[in-house]
Amino acid sequence: MLPQLIGTLIIFNSENIVDGIRRRWSFGKDVNDGSIGEYRSSEYKAFKVYSNPKAGGSVDLTLTGALGNGLTIRKKGAKQYEIFSTDYKFKRIADKYGIEQFNLDAIQLNELIDMLYFTAIEEYLDNVYNV
Repeated sequence: MLPQLIGTLIIFNSENIVDGIRRRWSFGKDVNDGSIGEYRSSEYKAFKVYSNPKAGGSVDLTLTGALGNGLTIRKKGAKQYEIFSTDYKFKRIADKYGIEQFNLDAIQLNELIDMLYFTAIEEYLDNVYNV
């Protein structure tokens, strides 16, 4: 019952989860709080600083927004979920910058786990004790 509830909560909160990833990208941050990467072209970097100053010239994976808008969470196994993008650039971007860029960072993961546990415990107590 608990794994099913947690799975339901993950899917129910999937938009909040992927919003956190998109927000992190907008600052050019990777899952380890470093930079996703640097641009090779100084002209393109200048363009990106102008179009998204929050990233400070670091790679932000947000040129058109299609990659981030395509972020999806899918159940992969009994207790496994994967985050990917339906955008055609997903594989190329994952190969270039690392598939881990589509994961949650440590802070996001801890927040998700806290929310899942608290909600699951609350639901469990409601069902057991009809609180």
